[in-house]
Order: sequence, then C-alpha cells, then structure tokens
Amino acid sequence: MTLGEKIRELRKEKGLSQAVLESRSGVNAKLLSKYETGRVFPTADTLKRIAQGLEISADYLLFDNVPKRGLSSLKDLELFEKFKEVEQMDQENRNMIKGIIDAVIIKSRVQKVLKPLPEEPWEGRMRKILSKLRERARDYSEEDILRMVDESVKATRLEEEKRPH
Repeated sequence: MTLGEKIRELRKEKGLSQAVLESRSGVNAKLLSKYETGRVFPTADTLKRIAQGLEISADYLLFDNVPKRGLSSLKDLELFEKFKEVEQMDQENRNMIKGIIDAVIIKSRVQKVLKPLPEEPWEGRMRKILSKLRERARDYSEEDILRMVDESVKATRLEEEKRPH
C-alpha cells in the first residue's frame, strides 16, 4: 500500500474529511488530496503533522508491518536493546522467549486480579489457587493441561491483537 493510500484509508477509517484533517494537522486539504493520489510526496515535517492529525505514528505511514503506534514506544532502552538482540535469534529461541514473556504477563495479570493481601504473600495465595486448580483438574492429563494453557495464551494474544492500539 502506498503512502497516499494509507493516508486516505486512515482518514476514512476515522471518518474524517480532508477539511477536518486539514484543521487537525495544519496541512492544506488540496495538498492532502495530492498526497493521497500520489502526485506529490510530503516533506518529513508535513508527514509528521499528518500523522499527528490522524493520531498515529509516522512510522506506520512509511513502513509496512508497523503498528499504528509506531515501531517502538518502549521507554526502557535496555529492554528495547534486548528485544533487538532476541530478534536476531533463531525461531526456536524466539518462541521460547515469547513463551516466557507470556508466562510472566499472565502472572502479572493474575497478580492484578488477586490484589495481594498484606498478611499473605502472593506466592502463598498462588500456591492455594494452584492446589485448587490441580484438585479440579485431576481428571486431566498433564498434556491436556499444557494444551489448555497454550490455547489460553494463543487466545490472549489474539484478543490483544484485536484491541485498538
């Protein structure tokens, strides 16, 4: 998809006319029309203003396979560097790291839901919950349980992908 097509698609997706985008971005509607048809290419500053008017990242307009919020909104530069290194690894290691991250995310979500009581540490409450889960799942094999966890992680990822960024 060309830059102009992306601008037009996003503008229409947000229900904006070129005049409204002009007021939001400060970019003349006639120029927006030329950008959308591909007759003219915007300067970097103009592209930035269009992206701000559309409330998306300029990265999204310029590159394919980039989230609407941009290539990276990570504030933790050390974490960002580690993710860049992971990206260079083979698929097996990347999948393993994704699984570890999924597990930590799920743990964090469970912690938020359970809201630890001051008198009982989180680990103790989690052990009780796991004990109850094991008791209720005694008719399931270890393989069945692992499959269900994998399916839950996949379902969680799909739901997160559906959420607007």
